[in-house]
Amino acid sequence: MIRCSKSTLKFSNTAKLEELHAFIDEYQKVMKSSVDLLWEQDKVPKFIPKNTTDKLDSWLTRRAIQCAAKQASGIVRGTRKKQEQRIFQHKELVKQGKFKQARRLKKYI
Repeated sequence: MIRCSKSTLKFSNTAKLEELHAFIDEYQKVMKSSVDLLWEQDKVPKFIPKNTTDKLDSWLTRRAIQCAAKQASGIVRGTRKKQEQRIFQHKELVKQGKFKQARRLKKYI
């Protein structure tokens, strides 16, 4: 089943554009709340359980909330993984005696 379609906003009236902007604003709010909620967890699952998405209060559909939570999960997991890689690389540079590169990398840690 195909769940996506391409459409243009070129011929949209102002009411439809306002409704679209309202949806996007609410989606962003749910995304921020999801990231904040998931950031506090030690292990972030790839698929967010229902009890976690129920904590998010919004007028969006459950499918949209679940989609936002899944995107937030990817953001949090990717950020944590990247930070772990930076820390590992910093330790390796210090072991190899490359202190200048290690100091430069330390700025981002």
